[in-house]
Amino acid sequence: MVFPATLSSMDVDRNLPVPLYYQLREALLTLIKEGRLQEGDLIPTERELGERFQVSRITVRRAIDELAREGYLVTQQGKGTFVARPKIQRHMTHMKSFSEEMADEGHHPGSRLLSLRHEKAVGYLASALGVAEEDWIWVVERLRLADDEPICLSCAYLNLPPEVSLIPAELQQQVSLWSILEKNGIILSRSEETIQAVAAGEREAELLQVEVGSPLLLVEGVVYSDQETPIEYHQILNRGDRYTYSVRAMR
Repeated sequence: MVFPATLSSMDVDRNLPVPLYYQLREALLTLIKEGRLQEGDLIPTERELGERFQVSRITVRRAIDELAREGYLVTQQGKGTFVARPKIQRHMTHMKSFSEEMADEGHHPGSRLLSLRHEKAVGYLASALGVAEEDWIWVVERLRLADDEPICLSCAYLNLPPEVSLIPAELQQQVSLWSILEKNGIILSRSEETIQAVAAGEREAELLQVEVGSPLLLVEGVVYSDQETPIEYHQILNRGDRYTYSVRAMR
């Protein structure tokens, strides 16, 4: 193939105390982030990259494998390696619903209801929601979609007033659970969350259309009302190849 102009001026420096594979990885990543390599672009083969930069194919493969694991490249058997779709950005500076965040990023939000049930709170669920053991709570499990693509698996445990009920039809019609709560007079004001990396099990892999063992980002948190009442405890499994979180901190 003709070597892309974006790669022609790139080089690696053997005098730097930085591994060659990492220099190549960073150079490719810079081109992707700057938009000089765009979604769907075919990158040169391992052999071509190795010849261009005078490095071994093992070095090239390691750079490409890292970018593929991080979701920046995707390899199609028999076709080559392509620049993947841009990751979905979620910002931790403001509390937004999934639907609001997707719309702000230019994606069409969607949802598939997997389970809606009424069960008794036990153990950590009772503690997180500030209710007594054996109190009734709602559980809403959904597969969340962006542009019809499954990107996260969400399970919300809800401490709702007795007069508020959830029905499948409303959850299937309304993408945003928070909008349903707000229509019932429940105003959400703040959340506390943690994020950690986990591996996809068989069920998560099937629903999210990834391989078993693929990296996922687990977000756990509690959402409070404007009266400081814990309303929602959630566990959200996000596809690691499609998601990135940004956090802004000030000192």
